Formats: sequence, C-alpha cells, structure tokens
Amino acid sequence: MSNYGKSMELSQKMQECLRTYADMIGTPAPEKKAVYGFMPGLHMSVEEKMLENQLDKLEEGIFQVLFTGGFSAGKSTLLNALMRKDILRTAINAETAVITKIVFGRDEQVVIYMKGEHNKKGESITKKMSVQKFFEEYRVSQEDENKFANVDYVVLYQPEDGIGGSLVQLVDSPGTENSNADTQAARRFAESANAIVHLINSTMPFIEDDKEYIASHYANKHMKNIFFVCNRFDALDEKAQEELKQSTRKQLKDVFTDEKGRFDEKLFNNRVFYTDAYHSLNARIGKQVKTPFGMMKCDDSVTGVPEFEEALGKYLTSDDRDKEAFKGYMSQLASKYVGALNRIETILDGYRKGIDQLKKERDDFDGKKAQLETIISQIEESCRNFVFGILSSAKNEYNSCMNRINVGWDDHFKNTNIKFGFSDMISLAWNKKNDAKVREKTKPFADAVQAYVAQELDRMGKELEKSMVVQLQSLEKQLSIQQQQLESLELPFSLEDLRQSLLGGISGGGDIIIDGGNWTEINLFQVVMGIIGMDPEIVAGGINGKTSNSKAIVDFLIKNVLEYIAIYVVAWPIGIGMIIYRISNMVKGMKAEKNTRAADILLGMKEDTVRALKAEQDRYVMELEDQLSKVTRAGSIMADSIRTQVNDYSVHLNDTISKLKSKSDNFDTETERTNNIKKTLLKEISEMNQMLDGKPLTDSDVRKLAV
Repeated sequence: MSNYGKSMELSQKMQECLRTYADMIGTPAPEKKAVYGFMPGLHMSVEEKMLENQLDKLEEGIFQVLFTGGFSAGKSTLLNALMRKDILRTAINAETAVITKIVFGRDEQVVIYMKGEHNKKGESITKKMSVQKFFEEYRVSQEDENKFANVDYVVLYQPEDGIGGSLVQLVDSPGTENSNADTQAARRFAESANAIVHLINSTMPFIEDDKEYIASHYANKHMKNIFFVCNRFDALDEKAQEELKQSTRKQLKDVFTDEKGRFDEKLFNNRVFYTDAYHSLNARIGKQVKTPFGMMKCDDSVTGVPEFEEALGKYLTSDDRDKEAFKGYMSQLASKYVGALNRIETILDGYRKGIDQLKKERDDFDGKKAQLETIISQIEESCRNFVFGILSSAKNEYNSCMNRINVGWDDHFKNTNIKFGFSDMISLAWNKKNDAKVREKTKPFADAVQAYVAQELDRMGKELEKSMVVQLQSLEKQLSIQQQQLESLELPFSLEDLRQSLLGGISGGGDIIIDGGNWTEINLFQVVMGIIGMDPEIVAGGINGKTSNSKAIVDFLIKNVLEYIAIYVVAWPIGIGMIIYRISNMVKGMKAEKNTRAADILLGMKEDTVRALKAEQDRYVMELEDQLSKVTRAGSIMADSIRTQVNDYSVHLNDTISKLKSKSDNFDTETERTNNIKKTLLKEISEMNQMLDGKPLTDSDVRKLAV
C-alpha cells in the first residue's frame, strides 16, 4: 500500500486544486468568504460544472485496472480479496454478465449505464439499484444470454478504500468465453486501462479459449501493462505447480517480448504470479476455513496475492505514471485560469464601460442642451413673431381703412339721395327733446355712414384674414424646421412625452385637446394650436394648401375681434348728438336746400367720423393682441415643457452615473477581489505543478500550458 502514498498526496492536492478553482470561478456564496477571506465567484457556471465533473472523476481514482480471464478462473474471488470484502458473487456456472467498474470511497450503490440512451442534456441514461438486486438480475443465464444487450457497463460504488485508497478503479469484465467479453465497452475499457490482469485457472490452464484470447489480444504487442495471475495454484501438488510454471513460460513467450521480439525474462518474472485468491480473501476478512484438522485461520502471506498486489502498485506508481495522469488535469486547470482572467477583464471592463458610456451620454447631452436652448428660443420667437406680424398687419390695415374712408368720403356722399329740407331741419330743432322724432329724422344719416364704414371695415377684415393666412403658413413652416432640428439632436424624449407633460401642466387660458403618439403622428404646429384650444382634426396635417383649415384657424383667432368691430367700432362713432350738432350748424348758416343740405350734412360728418374711428384703433389692437396672446403663451408653455424634460433627463443621467459609481464606487474593492481570485488560481496551479515537475508556474507559463 505504501506504493500509493505519493500518488495519494498528488490526488488530494489536485482535488483541492479543482475545488478551489470551482469556488473561484463559480457562483459566489457567503459561506465561501469565510474560507478564503474574500468573496470568490465569477458566475462561470458552465466551467464550474466542468470542474466539478473533473473532481468527481478524480475522486473515483486515477488508475484503472481491467480484470479479465476464462471460465471459473477466480476473477471475482481475487477482486474480493483485493477489496478485502466478500461482495462479488462467485459460482461455478455463473459470472458477471456485463462490464462492472468498482469505485471506492463512495456510498454503496450500483449505477447501470444503458447503451445509446441519453437525456435532453446529452447525458447517458442510468438506472440505480442496490448491490444485492444487481447481482441477482445481471447474471448470465442459459435461458437468455442476450437479456442484457442494452447495458453498456455498470459502476459499483463501495464506501471503503480499495487498493491505493481510492486511487485505483477495478474493472471486472465478462469471462473471455462470454459473448459480451469483446464488446465495444470491453474494448474501450481495455484501451484506457492502466493495467490489465488476465486470470488463468491453474486447474485447467491454457484451454483453447485462453490460448485464442491471448494470441489475439496480447501476443507480439510488446505490452508492458499486462499481468497474468494463475489462480487456484494451491489446488496443485508440487509437481503440477512446477509443470504449470514451465507451461506458463511457454504459453506466454510471445507476450513478454522486447522491441526486437526476443523473450523478456525480467518482464515475465515481474508480470506473472501464482495465487490462492480464496484463502487470501478469507485471511483478509478474518474468516476461518474448514480443513482436515478443523477450522483454521488462513495465512495471507503464502497466497501469492500480496506479491501480486505489491507488483501492481509498484507498476502503477513507477515511471511517473501517476504524474502523467495528473498532467491531463493541468491543461484543464490552465484553460479555466485563462478563462477566469478573461472573465475578470470583462467584469472590470463592464464597470468601466458602463460609467464611461453614461458619462459620454451626459457630456453629449450637455453639448446638445446649448443647441436645444437655441431651438427652444426660436420656437418662442416664431410664436411672438407670428403675433407681432398679425398685429402689425392689423394696424396697417386699420390705417389703410381709415385713409380709404377719409379719401373716398366726399365722392361717396356728394350725390346722396337722402331727402332732408329746411322744414326737416326746423322740425328736428323744434323736437330735439323728443327722442323718437330725433331718431326718425337722423336715422337715414346714421344708416348711410354705418353702411359706408362697415363696407370699408369688412374689406379691412378680408385683408387681415389674407395676411393672417400668410403668417400662419410662415409659423407652420418655421415650427416644422425647428421640429426637424429637434429630431436631429436625437433627444431621449418624444413629442408624446411633451404632449403628456402639457396635459398635466396647463391650467387656464385654453385646454390642450391634441391626441397622437410620436413625431411622425403629431407636429409642433398642432401642439401650438392645441394649446390655444383648436380642434386637432382642423389642424391635422398642417394648413399649407388647405384653405378650409386656414379659414377655420383665422376665424378661431379673430372672430371675436371682428364681431367687436361690427358692434362697437362701426356703431359707436355715429351718435345722434353728432348728427344734431351738424344739422344745427346747417340751420344757422341756412346755406343749403333739399338734397344739397343732406349731402352737406354727410360731408360735414367725415372729419368727426374718421377721428372717432381712429380713437377706437388702440382698443381694437388691444382686443386683437389679447386674443392672439394665446399663441405667444402656447410657445412659452411648449418651450418650458421641453426645458423641463431636458432638465429631468439630465438629472436622470447624473443619478444613474451616481448610482453606478456607488455600486462600483468600490471599483477598487472589486478590482482587489478579482485580483485575489487571480492570485489564488495562480497559486493553486503553481503549487500543483511544483509537486508534479518540481517547479512553480508564472502567469505566462499557465497561459502557454492552456494553449
């Protein structure tokens, strides 16, 4: 057993290495922090599972020894002796029907692997059962030799240590004469076995089955890992024992040869053993056997099994075979090491890029804010210019109207057909306190002046409407340009956000009634019109080229003002008192007769009428300005709403950066943590290599090993 001491030490270190690697790169767990002094874990669950599988494989042993042989050669008895446990069934007419791998250091059970059957994960489908049930069911029977055709192989787990502790797996194969002996599974185990033990029944040595099997599998192949055990050697007398040894030398001369095909005496002596497995087993389990002299204890030292066991252990652990087995794990560890470093860089880079990206967004946004403020100011200015342009047009049209009235007055009234003579003047003067008589006499003059003034004011209104359409078209065009400028900034909010903010923020002075969703469904012009209370269906799609839309908007904006003109501006200046005053002057002068007097009265009213109309201009402009102020207010509301969204998003960016920085503010802590993981991984694989090759590994060495 001492042969396995160094191998066991290597195995334990490799197991420790695999566990540490799984902890370092797997899922973080608080309990692991207490073990390592820092929180391990890189969330590499796939690699963690691979390492755990490697660990399971290593815990099942690094050496695999295949036992094969003919009918009743005593394979099961020898295996029981090596295990120091009478567990494998032995019988004259029966042997194990399938490949059985014996693994030590695990809870006792049998796991059966089925041929070609896999689950959704690609894993082989298995059946689990007790040892007793397995040996009852999986035995060759004459009734049905093929009942186990779907079984690939079987693993028998034993809790006790076997030879070499748990380093060696023992593989029991069907007898060489069994139809399953040369199955794919048997060949696979033979190819991967570190050693092959072929048993010969000493009482029936080298029968035809044995000879054929040895000739086809071992002869002239220069195999160094084949052992022959002639069991039941105790059943022979001394002469027969000597004859068997001579026969064995002759039968195996083609097996133990050197590279030149010559018989290798030394190798033969180190690989052929003569044993009494039955008495060795009883000696090892403390069971007495019946002899002619009564029940007696067995002496294991004379059974030949200890010598075989020693030679097998020496072979397995010589020539650095154990180290070679462990080196296969080293490349796996190196690969996981490099993968962990890449993962660490990804983690740290993720922190850096996350912060850098948000900072870039914030800086880009800050840069756009200046452009945005210019656009917002232009939106407000467009709305102010719209109002200013209409008011200027209104003033100009009003002045033009007054000029037309003043210039055209004389021509319009000089040939009036109003009948008003001297007697009418006397009657008016006489009845000046009789309102009914006064109204009757002055009504023709008032009607004539009002009709003329109304005609000119109507003309003024039409001109104002035309001017407003031009102004509206200009406003729509400017807002469209400004909207395109907003879109080009690729800001993180939409007009729908603007609409929602306006819905929640406007109070008084008109209600927004716009519906829509995004920039393509609703535009800034609609928003402005919506804020002042326009029906969205009227302004949908804009006004350019749509006279009906233009007229509707103009009516909505200045209808009240035009009504005011009709009621106040026209009627107010033509008072009865002014007409009586003019007629009184005519009476004093006694200058005119018949129609001439009426014309003179009307001509004399021009100056006062024009003066009165001009006096109403400021109030008219104030009424119009008050009505149009909604447009200016709409531009300001919309601009303020956009500014609010901009400020909100700017705050959001800063909050996000702040949160991310505080999350990784301990970027240094995360860097330190991952550096500890890296150091631990390098330390483990370096110490493992020190045990295997006598030298530690650097980071560069491990990277090369991974390649």
